[in-house]
Amino acid sequence: MTNALFAGGGAVWSERWHGLMDELGYDMRRGRSHARRGRVTAVEVQVGRVTAQVQDTDLGACDVEVLLTVHDDDAWNRVLDSLGGQAIYAAQLLAGDLPHSIDERFQEEGVHLLPAGRYELEAHCSVCAAWEQPCKHVSAVLFVMGQMLDEDPWLLFRLRGRDRQQVLQAMRQRRSEGDDASPPAPVERRQLAAPSFAPLQENATTPLPLSTQIDNFWGRGKQLADLHHHISPPPIRLALLRRLGHPPFRTESLETYDQLVAVYEAVSGAALALAFAPEVEE
Repeated sequence: MTNALFAGGGAVWSERWHGLMDELGYDMRRGRSHARRGRVTAVEVQVGRVTAQVQDTDLGACDVEVLLTVHDDDAWNRVLDSLGGQAIYAAQLLAGDLPHSIDERFQEEGVHLLPAGRYELEAHCSVCAAWEQPCKHVSAVLFVMGQMLDEDPWLLFRLRGRDRQQVLQAMRQRRSEGDDASPPAPVERRQLAAPSFAPLQENATTPLPLSTQIDNFWGRGKQLADLHHHISPPPIRLALLRRLGHPPFRTESLETYDQLVAVYEAVSGAALALAFAPEVEE
């Protein structure tokens, strides 16, 4: 079975995941209904494993475990070599983005990023009998998993055996080795022309002294009451850092980026707390 490729907005990964789960026999409509009631809690994504707890009105707390095949080192090395050899994928990955068509690179190396079939996915529920599988609790966890992929599609890599930091470090190493193998291009030396400057005009207008411009200094006397501000959390988390990508260091780039993320979130949180803090009565 092949995975259909979607393109477009931010819900690409959840659409692909939910569509694939429906194909594999997990009822996403039922899972969505159960998940939207807030029944799924304590979701944890580990290497090859998703665990969660689902609250059932009649059965109480249900422990759900989903297992996904983990790729071995040989498969990962083939995939990373393939990705590192294509500049567009290398650039996007090093910038922290996950291209929607990246599963094609996995398939070319004989493996998949998304589950290729039911044989790669195994799910268990602690309270439902085997003949009831897949139950609504499993479907609810798989639905929530799809939603999580829209926020962080790198979770797919972790499920397959490599986390984001490991993948980016491997990509940087491959790009660095490729750069070292290629001798630098010769630099053509040219004689630079001497810079020319326009002569100062003797009749240039003399600026007015600041003391005569006080009334208009803040924008032609614009009243502060006329200024309106809208303060709210950003619609896209860490938008500036995501646009800039990781610092172009040969070492400690990922560590620096993670530190910037922590600082960025701390400053944003402090700014929002200050903006919405109650006014102190004097």
